[in-house]
Amino acid sequence: MTTPRATQSPRKRPAPKIRENLPAPQTPEGLLFHYTPYEAAQWTPFSGRTLADILAAKKTDYVFNGRDNYITGAQIVALVEAYTVRSFSKPAKSAA
Repeated sequence: MTTPRATQSPRKRPAPKIRENLPAPQTPEGLLFHYTPYEAAQWTPFSGRTLADILAAKKTDYVFNGRDNYITGAQIVALVEAYTVRSFSKPAKSAA
């Protein structure tokens, strides 16, 4: 005979808090502003969870304050540029 399983629901995490009126990363005040991964996700091609995983795996530059990971506006701009695909153009022929 086996013992019955507990019928507790799995523990759910609360939704991350996102501050209001955040400066855009491209603006002068946004370049030095510290965003959480979930706040920065709206300007990147990643979700908040994926961006948090990228920061935790140390795949890109970030700011660590001893407890939480943050990303500055300048780092967001660099991250977006790193994942931007440029169109290919043939070099101009020289008249030699």
